[in-house]
Amino acid sequence: MKFTFTRRCLVLFIFLNHPTPILPANSNNTYPPNMKSEPFLYVLGRKKMSDAQYKCYDRMQQLPPYQGEGPYCNRTWDGWLCWDDTPAGVLSHQYCPDYFPDFDPTEKVTKYCDENGEWYKHPENNRTWSNYTMCNAFTPEKLKNAYVLYYLAIVGHSLSIFTLVISLGIFVFFKSLGCQRVTLHKNMFLTYILNSMIIIIHLVEVVPNGELVRRDPLSCKILHFFHQYMMACNYFWMLCEGIYLHTLIVVAVFTEEQHLRWYYLLGWGFPLVPTTIHAITRALYFNDNCWLSVETHLLYIIHGPVMAALVVNFFFLLNIVRVLVSKLRETQEAESHMYLKAVRATLILVPLLGIQFVVFPWRPSNKMLGKIYDYLMHSLIHFQGFFVAVIYCFCNNEVSVHFTEYHHSLIQSQHFTVPKGPLVTFHLLSLLQLTSRGFVTYRIMYFSTTSHESYLCFYGRIVDMTHMGSY
Repeated sequence: MKFTFTRRCLVLFIFLNHPTPILPANSNNTYPPNMKSEPFLYVLGRKKMSDAQYKCYDRMQQLPPYQGEGPYCNRTWDGWLCWDDTPAGVLSHQYCPDYFPDFDPTEKVTKYCDENGEWYKHPENNRTWSNYTMCNAFTPEKLKNAYVLYYLAIVGHSLSIFTLVISLGIFVFFKSLGCQRVTLHKNMFLTYILNSMIIIIHLVEVVPNGELVRRDPLSCKILHFFHQYMMACNYFWMLCEGIYLHTLIVVAVFTEEQHLRWYYLLGWGFPLVPTTIHAITRALYFNDNCWLSVETHLLYIIHGPVMAALVVNFFFLLNIVRVLVSKLRETQEAESHMYLKAVRATLILVPLLGIQFVVFPWRPSNKMLGKIYDYLMHSLIHFQGFFVAVIYCFCNNEVSVHFTEYHHSLIQSQHFTVPKGPLVTFHLLSLLQLTSRGFVTYRIMYFSTTSHESYLCFYGRIVDMTHMGSY
Protein backbone atom coordinates (compact mmCIF):
# COMPACT_ATOMS: atom_id res chain seq x y z
CA MET A 1 0.00 0.00 0.00
CA LYS A 2 2.78 2.43 0.91
CA PHE A 3 4.66 1.64 -2.31
CA THR A 4 1.47 2.25 -4.31
CA PHE A 5 0.97 5.65 -2.67
CA THR A 6 4.62 6.44 -3.33
CA ARG A 7 4.17 5.74 -7.02
CA ARG A 8 1.10 7.95 -7.06
CA CYS A 9 2.96 10.78 -5.37
CA LEU A 10 5.69 10.50 -7.98
CA VAL A 11 3.08 10.79 -10.72
CA LEU A 12 1.85 13.92 -8.92
CA PHE A 13 5.37 15.30 -8.88
CA ILE A 14 5.59 14.75 -12.63
CA PHE A 15 2.19 16.41 -13.11
CA LEU A 16 3.03 19.47 -11.04
CA ASN A 17 6.50 19.84 -12.55
CA HIS A 18 7.77 19.44 -16.06
CA PRO A 19 8.15 15.76 -16.97
CA THR A 20 11.41 14.65 -15.43
CA PRO A 21 12.40 11.48 -15.98
CA ILE A 22 8.47 2.77 -14.57
CA LEU A 23 10.68 0.25 -15.84
CA PRO A 24 13.67 -1.37 -14.18
CA ALA A 25 16.51 1.03 -14.91
CA ASN A 26 19.13 -1.62 -15.58
CA SER A 27 17.05 -3.76 -17.88
CA ASN A 28 17.51 -4.22 -21.60
CA ASN A 29 14.18 -6.00 -21.89
CA THR A 30 12.45 -3.15 -23.66
CA TYR A 31 9.45 -4.73 -25.34
CA PRO A 32 6.80 -6.11 -22.97
CA PRO A 33 4.18 -8.35 -24.49
CA ASN A 34 1.07 -6.27 -23.80
CA MET A 35 1.73 -2.83 -25.19
CA LYS A 36 -1.94 -1.96 -25.74
CA SER A 37 -2.61 -1.92 -22.01
CA GLU A 38 0.15 0.61 -21.38
CA PRO A 39 -0.56 4.30 -20.73
CA PHE A 40 -0.20 6.66 -23.65
CA LEU A 41 3.08 8.11 -22.37
CA TYR A 42 4.70 4.69 -22.47
CA VAL A 43 3.50 4.14 -26.02
CA LEU A 44 4.92 7.56 -26.91
CA GLY A 45 8.18 6.64 -25.18
CA ARG A 46 8.50 3.48 -27.21
CA LYS A 47 7.96 5.46 -30.39
CA LYS A 48 10.84 7.73 -29.34
CA MET A 49 12.92 4.64 -28.65
CA SER A 50 12.12 3.19 -32.06
CA ASP A 51 13.13 6.45 -33.74
CA ALA A 52 16.36 6.54 -31.74
CA GLN A 53 17.13 2.94 -32.74
CA TYR A 54 16.67 3.74 -36.42
CA LYS A 55 18.94 6.79 -36.14
CA CYS A 56 21.52 4.73 -34.25
CA TYR A 57 21.79 2.01 -36.92
CA ASP A 58 21.95 4.66 -39.61
CA ARG A 59 24.71 6.46 -37.71
CA MET A 60 26.70 3.26 -37.19
CA GLN A 61 26.68 2.67 -40.93
CA GLN A 62 27.74 6.23 -41.69
CA LEU A 63 30.66 6.42 -39.24
CA PRO A 64 34.10 5.33 -40.50
CA PRO A 65 35.82 2.28 -38.97
CA TYR A 66 37.59 2.65 -35.63
CA GLN A 67 40.91 4.46 -36.15
CA GLY A 68 42.54 3.88 -32.76
CA GLU A 69 45.12 1.35 -31.67
CA GLY A 70 44.65 -1.60 -29.35
CA PRO A 71 41.49 -3.45 -28.37
CA TYR A 72 38.16 -1.61 -28.39
CA CYS A 73 34.47 -2.27 -27.96
CA ASN A 74 32.33 -2.16 -31.09
CA ARG A 75 29.64 0.44 -31.61
CA THR A 76 26.29 -0.91 -30.49
CA TRP A 77 22.65 -0.26 -29.69
CA ASP A 78 21.88 -1.51 -26.18
CA GLY A 79 18.10 -1.32 -26.49
CA TRP A 80 17.79 2.26 -25.23
CA LEU A 81 20.88 4.24 -26.30
CA CYS A 82 23.50 4.24 -29.03
CA TRP A 83 27.16 3.73 -28.11
CA ASP A 84 30.14 4.51 -30.33
CA ASP A 85 33.37 2.54 -30.64
CA THR A 86 35.12 2.79 -27.27
CA PRO A 87 38.78 2.05 -26.38
CA ALA A 88 39.39 -0.75 -23.88
CA GLY A 89 39.36 0.24 -20.22
CA VAL A 90 37.17 3.32 -20.78
CA LEU A 91 33.91 4.06 -18.95
CA SER A 92 31.60 5.78 -21.44
CA HIS A 93 28.69 7.89 -20.29
CA GLN A 94 25.83 9.93 -21.73
CA TYR A 95 22.60 11.48 -20.49
CA CYS A 96 19.59 9.34 -19.66
CA PRO A 97 16.90 9.10 -22.35
CA ASP A 98 13.50 10.73 -21.90
CA TYR A 99 11.47 7.77 -23.13
CA PHE A 100 9.55 7.33 -19.88
CA PRO A 101 8.08 9.89 -17.47
CA ASP A 102 10.08 8.60 -14.49
CA PHE A 103 13.46 8.90 -16.22
CA ASP A 104 15.56 11.94 -15.34
CA PRO A 105 17.34 13.29 -18.47
CA THR A 106 19.79 15.21 -16.29
CA GLU A 107 21.30 12.02 -14.87
CA LYS A 108 23.99 9.91 -16.57
CA VAL A 109 24.09 6.38 -18.04
CA THR A 110 27.42 4.52 -17.98
CA LYS A 111 28.74 1.59 -20.04
CA TYR A 112 32.14 0.02 -19.39
CA CYS A 113 34.50 -1.38 -22.02
CA ASP A 114 36.83 -3.83 -20.25
CA GLU A 115 40.54 -4.37 -20.89
CA ASN A 116 39.83 -7.12 -23.43
CA GLY A 117 37.75 -4.83 -25.63
CA GLU A 118 34.40 -6.31 -24.65
CA TRP A 119 31.41 -4.53 -23.21
CA TYR A 120 30.87 -5.30 -19.52
CA LYS A 121 28.52 -8.23 -18.84
CA HIS A 122 26.29 -8.45 -15.83
CA PRO A 123 27.32 -11.39 -13.59
CA GLU A 124 23.72 -12.53 -13.01
CA ASN A 125 22.81 -13.22 -16.64
CA ASN A 126 26.15 -12.86 -18.45
CA ARG A 127 24.63 -10.32 -20.86
CA THR A 128 26.08 -6.96 -21.88
CA TRP A 129 24.84 -4.37 -19.45
CA SER A 130 24.50 -0.59 -19.35
CA ASN A 131 24.08 1.07 -15.98
CA TYR A 132 20.77 2.96 -16.04
CA THR A 133 20.29 2.95 -12.26
CA MET A 134 20.82 6.71 -11.95
CA CYS A 135 18.00 7.36 -14.41
CA ASN A 136 15.37 5.92 -12.14
CA ALA A 137 13.42 8.62 -10.38
CA PHE A 138 12.56 6.58 -7.26
CA THR A 139 14.99 8.24 -4.88
CA PRO A 140 14.24 9.39 -1.31
CA GLU A 141 14.97 13.02 -2.17
CA LYS A 142 12.62 13.14 -5.12
CA LEU A 143 9.92 11.30 -3.23
CA LYS A 144 10.24 13.82 -0.43
CA ASN A 145 9.84 16.62 -2.97
CA ALA A 146 6.77 14.87 -4.35
CA TYR A 147 5.15 14.72 -0.90
CA VAL A 148 6.00 18.36 -0.16
CA LEU A 149 4.67 19.59 -3.50
CA TYR A 150 1.50 17.56 -3.02
CA TYR A 151 0.67 19.13 0.33
CA LEU A 152 1.86 22.54 -0.86
CA ALA A 153 -0.69 22.39 -3.68
CA ILE A 154 -3.51 21.28 -1.37
CA VAL A 155 -2.74 23.93 1.27
CA GLY A 156 -2.20 26.71 -1.28
CA HIS A 157 -5.46 26.19 -3.15
CA SER A 158 -7.42 25.59 0.07
CA LEU A 159 -6.12 28.85 1.53
CA SER A 160 -6.91 30.59 -1.76
CA ILE A 161 -10.51 29.36 -1.66
CA PHE A 162 -10.89 30.42 1.98
CA THR A 163 -9.57 33.96 1.48
CA LEU A 164 -11.32 34.48 -1.86
CA VAL A 165 -14.71 33.42 -0.47
CA ILE A 166 -14.26 35.90 2.40
CA SER A 167 -13.24 38.63 -0.06
CA LEU A 168 -16.18 37.90 -2.33
CA GLY A 169 -18.49 37.99 0.68
CA ILE A 170 -17.11 41.39 1.71
CA PHE A 171 -17.75 42.86 -1.73
CA VAL A 172 -21.28 41.44 -1.75
CA PHE A 173 -22.09 42.49 1.84
CA PHE A 174 -21.00 46.12 1.53
CA LYS A 175 -23.38 47.37 -1.14
CA SER A 176 -21.74 50.80 -1.08
CA LEU A 177 -18.60 49.18 -2.53
CA GLY A 178 -20.52 48.27 -5.64
CA CYS A 179 -19.07 49.77 -8.81
CA GLN A 180 -17.87 48.49 -12.16
CA ARG A 181 -14.30 48.00 -10.96
CA VAL A 182 -15.45 45.90 -8.00
CA THR A 183 -17.69 43.92 -10.36
CA LEU A 184 -14.57 43.00 -12.32
CA HIS A 185 -12.87 42.03 -9.05
CA LYS A 186 -15.75 39.73 -8.13
CA ASN A 187 -15.67 37.95 -11.47
CA MET A 188 -11.92 37.42 -11.22
CA PHE A 189 -12.31 36.12 -7.66
CA LEU A 190 -14.94 33.66 -8.86
CA THR A 191 -12.61 32.27 -11.55
CA TYR A 192 -9.90 31.65 -8.96
CA ILE A 193 -12.34 29.96 -6.57
CA LEU A 194 -13.62 27.62 -9.29
CA ASN A 195 -10.11 26.94 -10.58
CA SER A 196 -8.79 26.06 -7.11
CA MET A 197 -11.77 23.77 -6.47
CA ILE A 198 -11.17 21.92 -9.75
CA ILE A 199 -7.45 21.56 -9.01
CA ILE A 200 -8.12 20.14 -5.53
CA ILE A 201 -10.60 17.64 -6.99
CA HIS A 202 -8.05 16.72 -9.64
CA LEU A 203 -5.23 16.26 -7.11
CA VAL A 204 -7.33 14.26 -4.65
CA GLU A 205 -9.44 12.12 -6.98
CA VAL A 206 -7.46 11.76 -10.22
CA VAL A 207 -3.70 12.06 -9.79
CA PRO A 208 -3.30 9.56 -6.88
CA ASN A 209 -5.79 7.14 -8.45
CA GLY A 210 -3.63 4.98 -10.69
CA GLU A 211 -6.53 2.73 -11.65
CA LEU A 212 -8.61 5.72 -12.76
CA VAL A 213 -5.73 7.10 -14.83
CA ARG A 214 -5.19 3.68 -16.42
CA ARG A 215 -8.89 3.38 -17.36
CA ASP A 216 -8.75 6.92 -18.79
CA PRO A 217 -12.49 7.76 -18.51
CA LEU A 218 -14.04 10.68 -20.39
CA SER A 219 -14.92 12.41 -17.11
CA CYS A 220 -11.21 12.65 -16.32
CA LYS A 221 -10.56 14.62 -19.51
CA ILE A 222 -13.65 16.78 -19.02
CA LEU A 223 -12.27 17.78 -15.62
CA HIS A 224 -8.96 18.68 -17.28
CA PHE A 225 -10.86 20.74 -19.88
CA PHE A 226 -12.57 22.81 -17.18
CA HIS A 227 -9.28 23.21 -15.33
CA GLN A 228 -7.62 24.67 -18.43
CA TYR A 229 -10.68 26.85 -19.12
CA MET A 230 -10.78 28.33 -15.62
CA MET A 231 -7.03 28.91 -15.68
CA ALA A 232 -7.41 30.89 -18.92
CA CYS A 233 -10.36 32.81 -17.44
CA ASN A 234 -8.11 33.89 -14.54
CA TYR A 235 -5.72 35.71 -16.82
CA PHE A 236 -8.29 37.13 -19.19
CA TRP A 237 -10.19 38.66 -16.28
CA MET A 238 -6.85 40.13 -15.24
CA LEU A 239 -6.66 41.54 -18.78
CA CYS A 240 -10.17 42.93 -18.28
CA GLU A 241 -8.90 44.74 -15.18
CA GLY A 242 -6.10 46.30 -17.24
CA ILE A 243 -8.40 47.26 -20.13
CA TYR A 244 -10.88 48.82 -17.71
CA LEU A 245 -8.23 50.96 -16.02
CA HIS A 246 -6.72 51.92 -19.38
CA THR A 247 -10.12 52.96 -20.75
CA LEU A 248 -11.01 54.78 -17.56
CA ILE A 249 -7.79 56.74 -17.22
CA VAL A 250 -6.34 57.10 -20.72
CA VAL A 251 -9.37 57.03 -23.01
CA ALA A 252 -12.44 58.12 -21.06
CA VAL A 253 -10.65 60.48 -18.61
CA PHE A 254 -12.19 59.10 -15.41
CA THR A 255 -15.65 58.47 -16.86
CA GLU A 256 -16.69 55.43 -14.85
CA GLU A 257 -19.60 53.97 -16.80
CA GLN A 258 -18.51 51.39 -19.36
CA HIS A 259 -20.35 48.58 -21.10
CA LEU A 260 -19.46 45.52 -19.06
CA ARG A 261 -20.92 43.04 -21.55
CA TRP A 262 -17.69 43.24 -23.57
CA TYR A 263 -15.71 42.39 -20.45
CA TYR A 264 -17.95 39.39 -19.77
CA LEU A 265 -17.42 38.25 -23.36
CA LEU A 266 -13.64 38.56 -23.06
CA GLY A 267 -13.36 37.14 -19.53
CA TRP A 268 -15.78 34.23 -19.79
CA GLY A 269 -16.32 33.73 -23.52
CA PHE A 270 -12.99 34.05 -25.29
CA PRO A 271 -11.11 31.43 -23.17
CA LEU A 272 -13.53 28.83 -24.54
CA VAL A 273 -11.94 29.21 -27.98
CA PRO A 274 -8.34 28.13 -27.21
CA THR A 275 -9.54 25.62 -24.61
CA THR A 276 -11.86 23.92 -27.09
CA ILE A 277 -9.20 23.91 -29.83
CA HIS A 278 -6.71 22.41 -27.38
CA ALA A 279 -9.16 19.68 -26.35
CA ILE A 280 -9.86 18.70 -29.97
CA THR A 281 -6.20 18.65 -31.03
CA ARG A 282 -5.22 16.85 -27.83
CA ALA A 283 -7.77 14.13 -28.51
CA LEU A 284 -6.51 13.76 -32.08
CA TYR A 285 -2.74 14.06 -31.74
CA PHE A 286 -1.70 13.56 -28.09
CA ASN A 287 -4.44 11.60 -26.39
CA ASP A 288 -2.57 10.57 -23.24
CA ASN A 289 -4.31 9.21 -20.15
CA CYS A 290 -6.42 11.91 -18.47
CA TRP A 291 -4.32 14.48 -20.38
CA LEU A 292 -1.88 14.58 -17.47
CA SER A 293 1.27 15.03 -19.53
CA VAL A 294 2.79 18.45 -20.10
CA GLU A 295 5.22 17.01 -22.64
CA THR A 296 3.40 18.44 -25.65
CA HIS A 297 3.56 21.72 -27.53
CA LEU A 298 -0.23 21.63 -27.84
CA LEU A 299 -0.40 23.34 -24.45
CA TYR A 300 0.76 26.53 -26.17
CA ILE A 301 -2.69 26.70 -27.75
CA ILE A 302 -3.82 27.83 -24.29
CA HIS A 303 -0.61 29.23 -22.85
CA GLY A 304 0.08 31.35 -25.94
CA PRO A 305 -3.05 33.54 -25.59
CA VAL A 306 -2.45 33.72 -21.83
CA MET A 307 1.10 34.98 -22.37
CA ALA A 308 -0.19 37.47 -24.96
CA ALA A 309 -2.80 38.73 -22.47
CA LEU A 310 -0.10 39.24 -19.83
CA VAL A 311 2.15 41.14 -22.23
CA VAL A 312 -0.69 43.36 -23.47
CA ASN A 313 -1.79 44.00 -19.91
CA PHE A 314 1.71 44.96 -18.86
CA PHE A 315 2.04 47.54 -21.66
CA PHE A 316 -1.44 48.88 -20.86
CA LEU A 317 -0.36 49.46 -17.29
CA LEU A 318 2.90 51.14 -18.30
CA ASN A 319 0.89 53.55 -20.44
CA ILE A 320 -1.50 54.17 -17.55
CA VAL A 321 1.39 55.06 -15.26
CA ARG A 322 2.72 57.46 -17.89
CA VAL A 323 -0.65 59.22 -18.14
CA LEU A 324 -1.10 59.36 -14.37
CA VAL A 325 2.28 60.93 -13.84
CA SER A 326 1.78 63.55 -16.57
CA LYS A 327 -1.89 64.49 -16.20
CA LEU A 328 -3.33 63.58 -12.81
CA ARG A 329 -1.63 66.46 -11.03
CA GLU A 330 -4.52 68.66 -12.12
CA THR A 331 -7.19 66.38 -10.69
CA GLN A 332 -8.28 65.99 -7.09
CA GLU A 333 -5.61 64.45 -4.91
CA ALA A 334 -7.89 61.79 -3.44
CA GLU A 335 -9.04 60.65 -6.88
CA SER A 336 -5.49 60.49 -8.17
CA HIS A 337 -4.45 58.49 -5.13
CA MET A 338 -7.28 56.02 -5.69
CA TYR A 339 -6.33 55.31 -9.30
CA LEU A 340 -2.64 55.08 -8.46
CA LYS A 341 -3.37 52.41 -5.85
CA ALA A 342 -5.51 50.44 -8.32
CA VAL A 343 -2.77 50.58 -10.94
CA ARG A 344 -0.10 49.61 -8.40
CA ALA A 345 -2.11 46.56 -7.32
CA THR A 346 -2.53 45.41 -10.92
CA LEU A 347 1.13 46.08 -11.75
CA ILE A 348 2.13 43.85 -8.84
CA LEU A 349 -0.18 41.03 -9.88
CA VAL A 350 0.64 40.89 -13.60
CA PRO A 351 4.26 39.71 -13.22
CA LEU A 352 3.41 37.79 -10.05
CA LEU A 353 0.62 35.72 -11.62
CA GLY A 354 2.36 35.28 -14.95
CA ILE A 355 5.76 34.24 -13.70
CA GLN A 356 5.30 30.55 -14.54
CA PHE A 357 4.61 31.40 -18.20
CA VAL A 358 7.65 33.68 -18.44
CA VAL A 359 10.44 31.77 -16.65
CA PHE A 360 9.08 28.19 -16.55
CA PRO A 361 11.15 26.94 -19.53
CA TRP A 362 14.40 28.00 -17.86
CA ARG A 363 14.56 25.68 -14.86
CA PRO A 364 18.16 25.63 -13.56
CA SER A 365 20.05 22.41 -14.27
CA ASN A 366 21.83 22.59 -10.91
CA LYS A 367 20.10 20.29 -8.40
CA MET A 368 20.03 22.77 -5.51
CA LEU A 369 18.94 25.68 -7.71
CA GLY A 370 16.39 23.41 -9.35
CA LYS A 371 14.91 22.51 -5.97
CA ILE A 372 14.72 26.19 -4.96
CA TYR A 373 13.12 26.94 -8.31
CA ASP A 374 10.51 24.21 -7.81
CA TYR A 375 9.48 25.38 -4.34
CA LEU A 376 9.42 29.05 -5.34
CA MET A 377 7.46 28.50 -8.53
CA HIS A 378 4.90 26.17 -6.99
CA SER A 379 4.42 28.45 -3.99
CA LEU A 380 3.59 31.32 -6.33
CA ILE A 381 1.37 29.19 -8.55
CA HIS A 382 -0.69 27.48 -5.85
CA PHE A 383 -1.11 30.62 -3.71
CA GLN A 384 -2.20 32.87 -6.58
CA GLY A 385 -5.77 33.17 -5.33
CA PHE A 386 -4.50 34.12 -1.89
CA PHE A 387 -2.33 36.89 -3.38
CA VAL A 388 -5.29 38.20 -5.39
CA ALA A 389 -7.52 38.33 -2.29
CA VAL A 390 -4.88 40.08 -0.19
CA ILE A 391 -3.94 42.70 -2.78
CA TYR A 392 -7.41 43.49 -4.12
CA CYS A 393 -9.46 43.16 -0.92
CA PHE A 394 -7.62 42.89 2.38
CA CYS A 395 -5.15 45.66 1.47
CA ASN A 396 -7.86 47.81 -0.13
CA ASN A 397 -8.25 51.13 1.70
CA GLU A 398 -11.95 51.41 0.79
CA VAL A 399 -12.65 48.04 2.39
CA SER A 400 -10.79 49.12 5.53
CA VAL A 401 -12.83 52.33 5.75
CA HIS A 402 -16.09 50.44 5.34
CA PHE A 403 -15.08 47.95 8.02
CA THR A 404 -14.23 50.81 10.39
CA GLU A 405 -17.55 52.51 9.74
CA TYR A 406 -19.45 49.27 10.14
CA HIS A 407 -17.67 48.57 13.42
CA HIS A 408 -18.53 52.01 14.79
CA SER A 409 -22.13 51.72 13.65
CA LEU A 410 -22.43 48.43 15.55
CA ILE A 411 -21.05 50.08 18.69
CA GLN A 412 -23.42 53.02 18.36
CA SER A 413 -26.43 50.78 17.81
CA GLN A 414 -25.65 48.98 21.08
CA HIS A 415 -24.70 51.91 23.35
CA PHE A 416 -26.31 55.08 22.03
CA THR A 417 -29.86 56.40 21.72
CA VAL A 418 -30.56 59.78 20.16
CA PRO A 419 -32.56 62.01 22.56
CA LYS A 420 -36.04 63.02 21.52
CA GLY A 421 -37.40 66.53 21.50
CA PRO A 422 -37.32 69.66 19.40
CA LEU A 423 -34.56 71.38 21.34
CA VAL A 424 -31.75 69.11 20.22
CA THR A 425 -28.95 70.54 18.10
CA PHE A 426 -26.31 68.68 16.13
CA HIS A 427 -22.82 70.10 15.86
CA LEU A 428 -20.08 68.94 13.51
CA LEU A 429 -16.96 68.37 15.57
CA SER A 430 -14.44 67.36 12.93
CA LEU A 431 -13.88 65.87 9.50
CA LEU A 432 -12.01 62.64 9.98
CA GLN A 433 -11.27 61.27 6.53
CA LEU A 434 -12.04 61.85 2.87
CA THR A 435 -12.55 58.42 1.36
CA SER A 436 -11.81 57.44 -2.20
CA ARG A 437 -15.51 57.09 -3.08
CA GLY A 438 -16.28 60.74 -2.31
CA PHE A 439 -17.73 60.23 1.17
CA VAL A 440 -16.56 62.23 4.16
CA THR A 441 -16.21 60.41 7.43
CA TYR A 442 -17.28 62.85 10.14
CA ARG A 443 -17.99 63.11 13.87
CA ILE A 444 -20.92 65.03 15.41
CA MET A 445 -22.21 65.74 18.92
CA TYR A 446 -25.80 65.81 20.10
CA PHE A 447 -26.48 68.67 22.54
CA SER A 448 -29.75 69.22 24.42
CA THR A 449 -30.49 72.91 25.06
CA THR A 450 -32.95 72.06 27.82
CA SER A 451 -30.80 69.78 29.94
CA HIS A 452 -27.49 71.26 28.82
CA GLU A 453 -26.12 67.73 28.41
CA SER A 454 -23.97 66.45 25.61
CA TYR A 455 -24.20 62.95 24.26
CA LEU A 456 -21.79 60.43 22.82
CA CYS A 457 -20.18 61.24 19.48
CA PHE A 458 -20.49 58.84 16.56
CA TYR A 459 -19.17 58.37 13.08
CA GLY A 460 -21.02 58.59 9.82
CA ARG A 461 -20.79 59.52 6.18
CA ILE A 462 -22.16 62.47 4.26
CA VAL A 463 -22.06 63.29 0.60
CA ASP A 464 -23.31 66.87 0.34
CA MET A 465 -20.62 69.16 1.75
CA THR A 466 -23.16 72.02 2.15
CA HIS A 467 -24.94 70.14 4.93
CA MET A 468 -21.96 70.13 7.24
CA GLY A 469 -22.20 72.32 10.33
CA SER A 470 -24.90 72.93 12.97
CA TYR A 471 -28.43 72.24 11.83
